[in-house]
Amino acid sequence: MRSKTNATLIALAIAGGSVMFSAPVASAAAYCSGSGYTATNEPMERCTTLSNGILYNKQVSGTTVYTTYSKTGGSSISAKLGYTYSGSTKYASATSISSGQTVKKSFGLGATAYCKSMTGVLNYSGGTFQTPATHC
Repeated sequence: MRSKTNATLIALAIAGGSVMFSAPVASAAAYCSGSGYTATNEPMERCTTLSNGILYNKQVSGTTVYTTYSKTGGSSISAKLGYTYSGSTKYASATSISSGQTVKKSFGLGATAYCKSMTGVLNYSGGTFQTPATHC
């Protein structure tokens, strides 16, 4: 019986630890400084605060960029998330985003894009918005 109890406690500890490890990733998009930095304060993660949410861009590894929008208020919108790099903008297909919802899109890049200047982009009927440029 003791080993079953220990196994249960270990499983709960592991599950609790995984929640703790994932929390900073989610909270990074929830904070955006006036100078366009997330809570990590790293140039590879930049953001901009909009009237009804936060637009967030993050370069990862050298071959992936993530654009995320956390909608904090207002009506639902149909929007496209994307990124601009080297004068070209690429978008994912349009998706509906409601207040309280966070939508994240990932884009594959060539290895030569790593550390290069790029911005996250949100496009919808109300206009196009972008983050400050990420870089190394």
